Amino acid sequence: MSGASGYFAFSKRPGDNAWLDFVRAFAIALVLLRHGHRAIAHPSDGATDFVQAFLLNGWIGVDLFFVLSGYLISRHLLRYGVGTGHFDFARYLTMRALRIVPAYFAVIALVVASAFPLYPVDSAHLGFRIAYHLVFLQDYLPSDINVVFWSLGVEEKFYLLAPVLIWLAMTRGSLSRRMLVLLAVFALSPILRAATYFLQAAPMSYEAFFTVLRSPFHACLEPLMIGVAVAVAQHAGAVAVAPRKGAKVVVIALVALTLFLASHEFMREIGPFDAIAQPSIIAMLCGLLTLGAVMMGDAPAPFEPAVRVIARLSYSLYLVHYPLLPICVAIARTAEFPLLSFWITYLAVSFAVACLLHFSVEKPFLVLKDRLARDRSMGGTPQEPSEKKNMAPDTAVLTKPV
Repeated sequence: MSGASGYFAFSKRPGDNAWLDFVRAFAIALVLLRHGHRAIAHPSDGATDFVQAFLLNGWIGVDLFFVLSGYLISRHLLRYGVGTGHFDFARYLTMRALRIVPAYFAVIALVVASAFPLYPVDSAHLGFRIAYHLVFLQDYLPSDINVVFWSLGVEEKFYLLAPVLIWLAMTRGSLSRRMLVLLAVFALSPILRAATYFLQAAPMSYEAFFTVLRSPFHACLEPLMIGVAVAVAQHAGAVAVAPRKGAKVVVIALVALTLFLASHEFMREIGPFDAIAQPSIIAMLCGLLTLGAVMMGDAPAPFEPAVRVIARLSYSLYLVHYPLLPICVAIARTAEFPLLSFWITYLAVSFAVACLLHFSVEKPFLVLKDRLARDRSMGGTPQEPSEKKNMAPDTAVLTKPV
């Protein structure tokens, strides 16, 4: 497939793992469902049932994306020999920037220009807010242009930390010692969250939890380290392609995650377990699902063509779906069946705008990134794998964190 038809295709590429696409599609689906449900849920709806709890807890999709990020970036670094004389840090950052920055900057510009109907942007100190978003500080400062951007602040800091972390781990002789390094970094988040939580003078609201215990980079280390651990173990030969075992792991992880998500609304009340231990449990369950996907290798996944499309669009979907919520809610209110109309409109418009962003902004830079990787490989360096790096954030009903 070539020319325009190839550019607009979502064809399978050599080396693609359909099960990692499945995990990525599952993660963005959780986020879309979470935000859609919160946009239309009434505060007086009362106690949550099984389905409502599953929808409301969809914010853990961001943790699943962080595990994928930890795994994919670490696989790349290990393949390129970080810690050896062959690793080019500037090139690594250039490749990461080509993957993440163009679409992100484009959506910042669109939001600030009020291109999303009915989506409000406070003009107070807007120049300062844009400035710290441009340097990815919105995980520590308010992510109040498009609140879902907070996770990009986490991602960019991980990109800077990852080469040092992988180098430090790989200098340990045995796999168990390497894992101890990662475990030590993993443990930092619950320790810091515990210290912060017990210093609070009053019961913690979700808004306070989001600001001090959820969005900062130092509070999100567990899923990232789980992903790194899977990559390091695979590099050492401790994780092998075994589709039958992998399928069992995937099923167990999906069942466990579904039951956990549907058990109760995690953040209705925030106690010590919710603030300290629960994020670690979520990270481990997401890591188990990712491990199963890695073990599946090139085995076919269910609904593979559709899953591949969703996975490829997931980053653009992440960027645009949230500021589209107000107009979708407004359209649904005028329909005969508002609930059905909302979900149809929300999903259709989100996918349409994501396609527009993907093909007009995101993909040209991906093509450039792949071209640079091919040129480099011709010079004797291994070709960079096509890491479909995507994140998903976690946010709130239209104007405040969820």
